Amino acid sequence: MLFHVTFEVHDNVVLDGDKRFREMFGPRLPMIMESGKVREAGLLSIKRGAFFLVDIDEPVELYELFGPEVYGSCAVDAQPVTPIETAGEIFQQWAQEGR
Repeated sequence: MLFHVTFEVHDNVVLDGDKRFREMFGPRLPMIMESGKVREAGLLSIKRGAFFLVDIDEPVELYELFGPEVYGSCAVDAQPVTPIETAGEIFQQWAQEGR
C-alpha cells in the first residue's frame, strides 16, 4: 500500500531545538532510506519539511519507520495513494455505468 507522507518541523523548534532536531534526525534518515520501503523522497523547498512516498503493508509501519525523531518534532500528514492506472479503470467503469 502506497502512502504519501509529508512532515513539517513544528514552528516552536527553533535555534538550539532546530540543531538538536538535525542531530537526532540525521542518523535516522539513512535508516529510513535503506528500509526498502521508500520509493521517492525529497525536501519541501519552501518549508522546513520533507516528503516520502512509502510502500508499506500496514499504516502502523509509519510509526516504526519514522519513529519519535519525526513524530516528536513534526506535523505528519500521511495519505494513501491510488495508482493513476487504477483511477483510470475506475473512471472508465463509472462512464460505462453512466455515472
